[in-house]
Amino acid sequence: MDSTTTTTSAKAKKPLLENGTVLNGKWEILEHIATGGKGEVYRARQAKLEREVVVKTVSIEYLAEFGDDVEEVETEITRFHREAMAMAQVRHPYVVQVYDQDAAVIAKNGEELTVQYVVMEYVPGPTLRSTMAENGFHEDQLQIRTWIRQYFLPILQGIEAVHALGIVHRDIKPENVLLDGTTPKITDFGIAGGVRWSPVTKSHHVEGTIMYMAPEQFMDLGETDVRGDVYALGKILYEVVCGKMVDTRTARPLKSACLADPPTPFLKGLNLVIQEATAEEKEQRTPSVKALRESLEGLLERAEVAERPWWKGLHRRQVIAIAGVAAAIVVISNVYHHFIMGHEPAPLPVVVSEQRDEKLGAPSTLPERGARAATVVGKDDATMHRVPGGKVIVLDRPGSGTGTSHNVAPFYMDETEVTNYQYVEFLNQVLSKVQLKDNTVLGEDRPWLLLGHVYGGYEPIVFRNGRFELKEVAVAAYPVVRVTGYGAQAYARFFGKSLPTEVEWLHAASAGQKSSDDRVRDRQAPSVPPSELEREMEGWLSGYRSDGKREKWSPQAEVPSGFSAQTAASLIPYPVSVFSPDSNGIRGLNRNVSEWGRRVVLSPPVPGQYVVLGGMRGSILHGDSLFPGFAQDPAMAFEDVGFRCVVSAEKE
Repeated sequence: MDSTTTTTSAKAKKPLLENGTVLNGKWEILEHIATGGKGEVYRARQAKLEREVVVKTVSIEYLAEFGDDVEEVETEITRFHREAMAMAQVRHPYVVQVYDQDAAVIAKNGEELTVQYVVMEYVPGPTLRSTMAENGFHEDQLQIRTWIRQYFLPILQGIEAVHALGIVHRDIKPENVLLDGTTPKITDFGIAGGVRWSPVTKSHHVEGTIMYMAPEQFMDLGETDVRGDVYALGKILYEVVCGKMVDTRTARPLKSACLADPPTPFLKGLNLVIQEATAEEKEQRTPSVKALRESLEGLLERAEVAERPWWKGLHRRQVIAIAGVAAAIVVISNVYHHFIMGHEPAPLPVVVSEQRDEKLGAPSTLPERGARAATVVGKDDATMHRVPGGKVIVLDRPGSGTGTSHNVAPFYMDETEVTNYQYVEFLNQVLSKVQLKDNTVLGEDRPWLLLGHVYGGYEPIVFRNGRFELKEVAVAAYPVVRVTGYGAQAYARFFGKSLPTEVEWLHAASAGQKSSDDRVRDRQAPSVPPSELEREMEGWLSGYRSDGKREKWSPQAEVPSGFSAQTAASLIPYPVSVFSPDSNGIRGLNRNVSEWGRRVVLSPPVPGQYVVLGGMRGSILHGDSLFPGFAQDPAMAFEDVGFRCVVSAEKE
């Protein structure tokens, strides 16, 4: 601890209420949580019901600052109790609940003091700020859309309920939204107002947070209506894209916010929503939170429809009709090319099959563009790139110059590993066919995925309220890990794909020329003894720093404190988007997590037919050299193993 911290701690004011204090025979103080400018917050217990609550008090020192000005003291006490009244009127899952408000007399230093307090629902999580990247999500549309759906739309629903009761919050900001898991809870109605209440603040007083404050609220708090809350919500939307607000050209206090040169239709639409929500003149502003919510829902729907493959919107009969036409085209094309144009291979036409997977109910084949198309889109909406056929030599042993030569037919490979977001979507599509037992997701009586902490504080996927969810939106673009070989194969089969064979994976890794502008450094073997490297890896995977202290995982932290530069090379996983594409368009192959593959055709599956390829298990210990996969039991799950999928293409 440095000298500054020591001095600050020494001068910190001792909390008014001691642990064990009982207010009015009902609320037992357990611990002091925080002290603000106007009051203190404590964790407490309701004695009769044995439930944890939060007790918020008005600071006696703060009230003493007004001296003999009885009117100001009464104003502050009235405002404090009005907060409780406002919150108590709202019964909504996204608003913190109030249980009690009162005054209690306590003995302190030989004198009796009156403590004004409010008792509220205890929400143990952090604030909404923890879900927002410090520098913003910028052009990551998936992150933005996921965040809006998971956090922002529920907040809008909560504020709608508040407004329906004639209450205006007037201090909406990320710090005033608490998280109960992934459920947002709106709190801090300290300066709330409404048409049924007489004003308690003099017009020249400025109350609120300047970066989220509407211009009319700055001029006169009493003139602020529901459109003031809309303004604050628009500023939060801006922050999600651009990062925490500072006084810049595009986000000045009391001014309209806008995105600088949004590049995509979705971001252009979001920019319009932000500009309308933060219009300086409230008459020109989005008129209500309901209107703001409907604008966002429409924008999200349009963006998702635009990205959805055209065939997903077709009726079953339309698909069958198209399949029939396509089949006829195939026959005519084959006859034409075989008998008229000779034996020159022709690109495969678009084919849509209605065959179904007997076990999981998903289409069993993938709609493919022509075999020579550079890119196709899979049924899981994943981009796939064509890897030309060729030859790959699998070495007999590391360092040997001999090996077995294999011819590889052309195929399509996923651009990136399957992400946490994609695997959650898959699990929810087959929800009726899976079960959760002892933190293991089972499908077809086989383990598919192991939930819980991967390492440190990193826990990407959870099961809540009957569905699988991302623990936090920041993990969406990370490769899914602790998925078993069976779980990887089930995903691939559901979407009409397969796991790559060992030779396909090795061919793709060797054939793709590495791009020179990789944003993540090459994963070369660190120049440290193998024993030390393994120890450092184990320390990281178990969630501890090299100094023995626990290290909480953070998606923004490239290198946790306490780690050496060499150890940083072994950190896993990286988000799938940070790697530049190779010459075939594939990202992160042999440079991120290890990946599941298959040694032979999986019929029937047996442990020896599954292998783990590349990634930390290959390139970390052996540099960039490629080696055959390690045979693994497909029922096993590893914190450094994910997967990607392939589909076959016409032979060159």
